[in-house]
Amino acid sequence: MGATYGTVSIKGPTREALADWLRSKSIDAFVTAEQNGWTTFSDRETDQLDPRWIEPLLQRLTLDLSCIGIAITVYDEEQLGLWVAKHGVLQSRYDSCPGMEMSDPGEEDMRPRLEDAPALLATLGKPAAPDDLLPILGIDGAKDYIDPLELHEELATYLGLPENSVGLSHRYVLKDKIDLSEQGLIRTVES
Repeated sequence: MGATYGTVSIKGPTREALADWLRSKSIDAFVTAEQNGWTTFSDRETDQLDPRWIEPLLQRLTLDLSCIGIAITVYDEEQLGLWVAKHGVLQSRYDSCPGMEMSDPGEEDMRPRLEDAPALLATLGKPAAPDDLLPILGIDGAKDYIDPLELHEELATYLGLPENSVGLSHRYVLKDKIDLSEQGLIRTVES
């Protein structure tokens, strides 16, 4: 099985404000240093790729901290999911390979699917840049195959997300006994 992880990035609030919010909700998470106004975390539940957790978490977080947020999940290095919310309202969803979960997908089912591209672009502060972001997401059909890890890297670069947000995984940090200070991470709940 390839890399599987989930992260949430927010723009605006400080790292300390995010960590305090996570602590107030008793969410065990690892939080990156802020970069270009973005701060990323990976928590135990988001890391399990459950949209029933991710969507409400993203909505509550962006409402409480009056910010925008983007959740990105990678499943088995084969599928990337993305959700964008602003001030508590889910703005857009993206799935790099929606047919992966179907028993007999058609060719169209295997193409990337994006809900409300204009809202995604506007929320991320790129309303005039569909020619930049949509090809990255493979929406224009220019890519035959979308590698989720490469896509996450491209998105991180394009949006200015923290470098170590790509591949950040709650379970891998614990399993590999990562040195938090060396990686610039803080943990919101003491073990």
